[in-house]
Amino acid sequence: MQNTVSQETALTIIISSMLLLFFVVLLTYFFFRQQKKRFQHTQEVLELRETFNQLILQSKLEIQERTLDHVAKELHANFSHLISLININLAAILAQSADGVREHVQETKLLAKQLMSEVKTLSVSLNTDFVLKGGFYKALENELQRLTKTKRYQVSYQQTGVPLSLPGGKEIVLFRLCQEILNNVVKHAQADAIEVSLKYEFNQLSVRISDNGMGFDLATAKALSMEKESTGLLNIAERARIINGTLTIETSAGVGTTVQVDIPLNKL
Repeated sequence: MQNTVSQETALTIIISSMLLLFFVVLLTYFFFRQQKKRFQHTQEVLELRETFNQLILQSKLEIQERTLDHVAKELHANFSHLISLININLAAILAQSADGVREHVQETKLLAKQLMSEVKTLSVSLNTDFVLKGGFYKALENELQRLTKTKRYQVSYQQTGVPLSLPGGKEIVLFRLCQEILNNVVKHAQADAIEVSLKYEFNQLSVRISDNGMGFDLATAKALSMEKESTGLLNIAERARIINGTLTIETSAGVGTTVQVDIPLNKL
C-alpha cells in the first residue's frame, strides 16, 4: 500500500514537472516570438523611414535640378543677349571716343567679352542636359576649366581607367556632389592648388579632390551640419548616400583637405 502511494506521488510530481516545463517552454516560445515580431516591426519602420527620406531627398534634388536648368537657360538666352547688346553699344561709343577715353572703352569691351565667356561656361555647368549628353567626366572637366580660367588656382586633373557611363540621374548627382566640394574649396579653403583624380575600375569609380588650403576641424563641421547651421557637408553626404557611395574626408588645420567618394558600379 505504501509502495502504491509512493508511486502515485512520484507520478504526480513527474506529471506536474512536465506540465510546468511545458508551460515554461510555451511562455518562452511566445516571448521570443513576440520579440521577433517587435524587431521585425522596428526594422520595417526604419526601412519605411529610410525610403521616405530617400524620396524626400530625391524630390528635393529634382527640384534643385529643374531650378538650375532654368537658370542655365535664362543665362544663355537673356544674359548673353544683353552682353551682346552692350558690346554693340561699346563699339559705337569707341568709334566716336576721344583718344583719352578710347582705352577705357576698349578695356570695358574686353571685360564684357570675358563676362560673356564666363556666363556661357557657367550656363553649361548648370545645364542638366549637358551633364546627361556629355557624361559626368566631361562635365567635371568643364568645371575644372572654369576654375583654371579664374587664374586663382593651379588645377591638376588625372583620369585612369576607361570611363564608364552611369545611369543619367546618378551622373547628375555625382557631378553636383563634386561641384559642392569645389564650391567649398573656393568659399572656405583659401587654397591656390586643387588636384582632382578619377579612377575607373571594373566595379568601382573613385573620385578624389584635394586642396592645399587651410583645412578645418571635421568634428566641428559635422556638428554644425547636424544642427543645419552649415549645409555643405550635409549636401555632400546626402548625395553620396543616394548613389550608394562611400564618403571619406581627411583634413586638419593648415594641411588642406582631401575628399574621396567611392561608388560601387555594380550597385547603380
